[in-house]
Amino acid sequence: MKVAMVVPPWFKVPPEGYGGIEVVASLLADGLVLRGHEVVLFTVADSTTKACLFNVFDREMKSYLDETPSNFLTAAMTHTLGSYLEISRQEFDLIHDHTWKEGLCCAAFAGIPVVHTLHGPFDGDNKKFYGLLKNYPGIYFVSISNYQQACFPGLNYLGTVYNGIVFDRYPFPEDKEDYFFYIGRFNSEKAPHLACEAAKKLGKRLILAGKVHEKAEVSYFEQYIRPHLNEDIVFIGEVGHWSEGKMRLLSRSKGYLYPIQWEEPFGITMVEAMACGTPVITFKRGSAPEVVEHGVTGFVVETREEFIEAAGRVEEIDPRNCRERVRKMFRSEVMVADYEQMYMKALSAVRS
Repeated sequence: MKVAMVVPPWFKVPPEGYGGIEVVASLLADGLVLRGHEVVLFTVADSTTKACLFNVFDREMKSYLDETPSNFLTAAMTHTLGSYLEISRQEFDLIHDHTWKEGLCCAAFAGIPVVHTLHGPFDGDNKKFYGLLKNYPGIYFVSISNYQQACFPGLNYLGTVYNGIVFDRYPFPEDKEDYFFYIGRFNSEKAPHLACEAAKKLGKRLILAGKVHEKAEVSYFEQYIRPHLNEDIVFIGEVGHWSEGKMRLLSRSKGYLYPIQWEEPFGITMVEAMACGTPVITFKRGSAPEVVEHGVTGFVVETREEFIEAAGRVEEIDPRNCRERVRKMFRSEVMVADYEQMYMKALSAVRS
């Protein structure tokens, strides 16, 4: 089949550092091409893909994430409208949209089936918007966790497809070193300050990694993270998505601290950690109980006290169980095959 795949313009595909949607789109587009499908990836020009590529912007537009709402919206709509206009000039079997509301505004008038992956959470405003598309013909939704789908029933769901990783890229060392690791966004939802508190309470080393670029991230970091930094709690900045440094830190860590304080729709870094045989300690929020098997590949807890206590018991987890769960459930090959089935379901629904 011929698939138009539209992603946001903020980061290139694949991203050098942060960019979860872009990683998924990269693996999916390349995987579909290897399975014999024709794919056009609508992204920024400095991307790299096995698919054909169409761009409106030459370079990633991440600086606009910190612009005024008007400038941010202009960049998003310019990229997405330009992509959909180009799609209308070609013949595609379907569109796979990874953008947000701007993509669905265009999708409502696309005239061919649109599969929209829900990469973000549902809140009151989002439910109002998505509710307009309940039973809307030709637009179908894929959730990235069963939790996410349960938050807002009634959309034209095709099913759930878990985000996948390139399994063989993740090392699996036999021995662990005596430190904890965190990688991700720096904000109150991801709450890495709670990881700092746990490490300090246990008297253990903690290495923190991630981007601190946007104003809100800098403000959070200065208020909640910097006061914790010392010779045992270290911030190393942003690391490349598949960089040697990231893989070494993930795989050698005794435990991955992921103290989310929001309803996480998926959480790909939990999968990356488990692929390296690194147990995950997280809170019972959002999809975490689906991704992490409590007591087998990590601990899923409800209070801060339980979080600290679980981190102290991390050596009870067998790293082989972590690795095996990812092999069965979260490999990119599984994700690509599952999306292929979603596409077929969408095409069948249109024809019926």
